[in-house]
Amino acid sequence: MKTLLEAVNYRSMPKDIPSPMRGIEAILGGLSASSDGEVPIQAKKSEWTVVAFPDFGSDISEKLVRMFSFKNSKMVKDFVTHLIFEQEDMGHHARVIIENLDVTVETYTHNVNAVTELDQELANFCDNLYRDVQDFYLTSDEEIEAGDIVVYDNDE
Repeated sequence: MKTLLEAVNYRSMPKDIPSPMRGIEAILGGLSASSDGEVPIQAKKSEWTVVAFPDFGSDISEKLVRMFSFKNSKMVKDFVTHLIFEQEDMGHHARVIIENLDVTVETYTHNVNAVTELDQELANFCDNLYRDVQDFYLTSDEEIEAGDIVVYDNDE
């Protein structure tokens, strides 16, 4: 899949663009690729899948689905615990399936049997929570491996 910049084949802003837009180009640096070929801004690819049920006689027309994979059960527990509390705060509950170290979240709005803004908010929360849990445990593991965490013996 092409990024937005690739799709429009954007190199630099044409000279005939009004001056306010030229100021934005100056601030953003023209959004051209850096010397190492990396584009400075890329669209985030969603890992959520929209599952549609058009022909199966189901009342649900569509739902958002994503599976989150974790390295250990502590990560699963923290993710699910925070997800449960957020669902209570939102008053919007998803189907959560836990299989070993994988957590699958399926969400749709039951009143309309479709995906709504509430489902998108919950999906965004899940994405952010997943990153937070990963960052927390990876940082902790890296610190332990690097020897940055010191355990003090009370007998000294």
